[in-house]
Amino acid sequence: MASLLKNSALTVAPENSDAFKTPLRFTIGHVISRLKTFLSIELATLFSLSTATMAGDPPDFGAMYDADLKQRTAQLMRENPGISPEAAVKKAEAVLRANNPFIPPTHGCPVNDLPPELLAHIFQLGRKMDEEDDDEYDEYDEGVGLQDEWTDEEDGDSDADEEEEEEDEDVHMESPEKRTTALPEAAMPPDDSDEDEEEEADAPDLAFQVLVSHVCHAWREIALGTHTLWTTLQFGSHLNVEKAQAWLERAQGLPLDIYIDCTTVHGPDHDAEDEEMPPPTIPQQIAAAAAGFGIVLSFTSTATPDDAPQPEEPQPQPCIPLEDLIIIMDMITPHVQQWRLLEITVNYYSYMYEVLKRLALCPAAPLLEELGLYSYDETEEYETFQPADLATPFLPFHGIAPRLNNVALWGVHLAWDESLSLLQGLRELELAYHAKDVRPSFAALRAILDASPEIELLSLCLSGTTGDMEPFEVPSLRSLVLCYLESEYAKPFMRAVALPTLQELTLDLQEEDYTEFVTQLATPPPGETRSLLSKLTTLKLSGLPCSKTAAELVMSQLSGLQRIDLNAAAEEELRFFELLQQVEVGKPVYCPKLDTLRIAGVDGAAVRKLVAARKAAAAPVTRVLVSNRDFVDPKDEKWLRANVDELEFFEPSDSEEEVVDADDEMDEDDGS
Repeated sequence: MASLLKNSALTVAPENSDAFKTPLRFTIGHVISRLKTFLSIELATLFSLSTATMAGDPPDFGAMYDADLKQRTAQLMRENPGISPEAAVKKAEAVLRANNPFIPPTHGCPVNDLPPELLAHIFQLGRKMDEEDDDEYDEYDEGVGLQDEWTDEEDGDSDADEEEEEEDEDVHMESPEKRTTALPEAAMPPDDSDEDEEEEADAPDLAFQVLVSHVCHAWREIALGTHTLWTTLQFGSHLNVEKAQAWLERAQGLPLDIYIDCTTVHGPDHDAEDEEMPPPTIPQQIAAAAAGFGIVLSFTSTATPDDAPQPEEPQPQPCIPLEDLIIIMDMITPHVQQWRLLEITVNYYSYMYEVLKRLALCPAAPLLEELGLYSYDETEEYETFQPADLATPFLPFHGIAPRLNNVALWGVHLAWDESLSLLQGLRELELAYHAKDVRPSFAALRAILDASPEIELLSLCLSGTTGDMEPFEVPSLRSLVLCYLESEYAKPFMRAVALPTLQELTLDLQEEDYTEFVTQLATPPPGETRSLLSKLTTLKLSGLPCSKTAAELVMSQLSGLQRIDLNAAAEEELRFFELLQQVEVGKPVYCPKLDTLRIAGVDGAAVRKLVAARKAAAAPVTRVLVSNRDFVDPKDEKWLRANVDELEFFEPSDSEEEVVDADDEMDEDDGS
């Protein structure tokens, strides 16, 4: 395997070559990308060969070589009519041997001369790039990958036979937002021009640090000795205790980032040992997405009459069962002094209850900086917490986590008054989906904010406080998110809080008329001459039902706005989009400093009209982001690319899709 790298993946350019004119990160990035490609292909090849051997059909390498030699010799003779058969054979042999990954290069390999420190740095960059790719393109994996069957034998180094073999598998986990399913190959257009990508798609999906540790003895020693490569533990499929323990040991006491995802991802009939599950069909994916899951449930192709009795749908099961979650928690809690990040996502509060019980028993978490506890338990009861027998509040880490600065609690409540020692010095705080009887008191939230003088983001989503509110100020807050709040709570909250440095406001308010709330936002606070809206540089609107007059009042206040994100699928939000392109003689254009527009819910023709209108009014939009669910005619796309500096298409969030789907359903009902 190492010979493959030595032949093609890593070469060192002379100092006077053009390669040294490129930034090191860029050059190494290309090396790492090629390195992972070649390693993945090599692993896929070896896996295929081992599978064929175990099946009783070992490959005949001699016959394969003879066939390749014959084919290349014939090709050389066709291309060079004057060449003799002997010369053609000799030349073909030289080419085959030069590009054979199983034959070491005859002139050595420059990568062997790199100091271990540089290789370790390259490995760390490779891991970072690998994680960045996962964040952007992560496709849900049922948790049974080739790595679960791979044995950790050192390949490519004949001198390493006596070395002790270690298990070297990855520990899986995906973050809460990552639940997409790859399209089956049949649904994708063939691309014969890029064989490398096709081969890479079939390769085992191992973590970068695992790949490099399989190359040779020297690389393995460097990888295992670079402890920062093993500090991220991701639990998102079927538990393998030995793998997790191996990574914990390799981290050697360094700070750990731990992700545990227990959300529902497959049906109860899923067989964890079945690696031959066919890829989902397009209808299956559409049906799964419509059902609110980023996964594929079990479907049958047998049609039944509409009036026939329908079998009860099986309840989906979490990818990590409760007993495995308990094992994971019991395995990682002895290392609580190493935790830097802890993110746990569940679908059922009974899971989170077990987590909270164990966090309450943990001693101090001296290195913990980020804590995210997400419970997606579906309920429509927000007056009192359900189930009532699990309502007991806990205090994690005995209230001691001195470095904690980012906290997200979705559907998870704490012993708020006792948690003041824990929730201090924060930079970001997210509170979401709390029943009214388990929300913090106004006094508790104010104490948390007062004890966090550098807090920059506060998010309240179907959450908030209880009790009477008194005026207070959060001078450091830069970003405020208000979602699904009742008007009767939002108005007194915004009346009480003073936010002198607020720059970004996100509003997703539904099912009420928020005209009074909007008017309040556009009115300068007592003793001030400017409203909160006039100071904003970014406004994100996904829901704000209000009158047309109120919408105009909002837009008139946004004199310093540079970016606006709009979900304009609903009529109320469409008003704001239309006002952006409104140009009247003798009147200033709304949002004169606007340069970035992110829009969902309108087609390309409407976006083109807005861009043209603002360009004519000398208030041009230079960057446009359009939802990839909205239709954009190729002509409109071409025009937009010619008239803005940057045009991008983005994947809308779940909430944006929900609004669009609901709007489509209403249109269908109206047309029926």
